[in-house]
Amino acid sequence: MIRKISFRAFVAATEDDGRVREALSVFLPLDSISSTTVSGHFGNEIQILEASLKKKDVQSFFHILREQLPREELIRLRREIPERVDQDNHFHLRLDKQAAYKGTVRLTESKDAIDISATVETYPAHHEQAIATIEALL
Repeated sequence: MIRKISFRAFVAATEDDGRVREALSVFLPLDSISSTTVSGHFGNEIQILEASLKKKDVQSFFHILREQLPREELIRLRREIPERVDQDNHFHLRLDKQAAYKGTVRLTESKDAIDISATVETYPAHHEQAIATIEALL
C-alpha cells in the first residue's frame, strides 16, 4: 500500500510559477500546492512548490502513469523499479516539468523536473515487498 506521494518542483526566478503550478495540476488539485521561497547559491530567489496525495488519492496518480506515459517509458519505469525503490521503501521518479505543463507525462533525468516520491508501506518493512507493491501498481 502507498501511504503518501510527495511532489516537489522548483521555480527559478526566470520561470512563471503559474505555469509550474499548472504542470503539477496534471497530478493533483491546484489548491493543494504550497509554496516556500528560498535564496539560491548566487542569491537568486527560488520558489519550491510542494504537495502530496494521501492513501485514498494515490490510485489516480498511478492510473495517470499507466495511461499517459508512452509505452517505452512505462516499460523502462517497470524495469527500473528495483533501482528506484530505496532502502526506506520510497519509490522515486522525475517527470518532465515542461511536458506536464503541455499536458503530457514523460520521464526525465533532468534536474528541472517534478520530483516524486511515493512512500510504500509494508508490515513488516521489506524492500522486496515494496518493490512488488510498485510493480502491481504499474
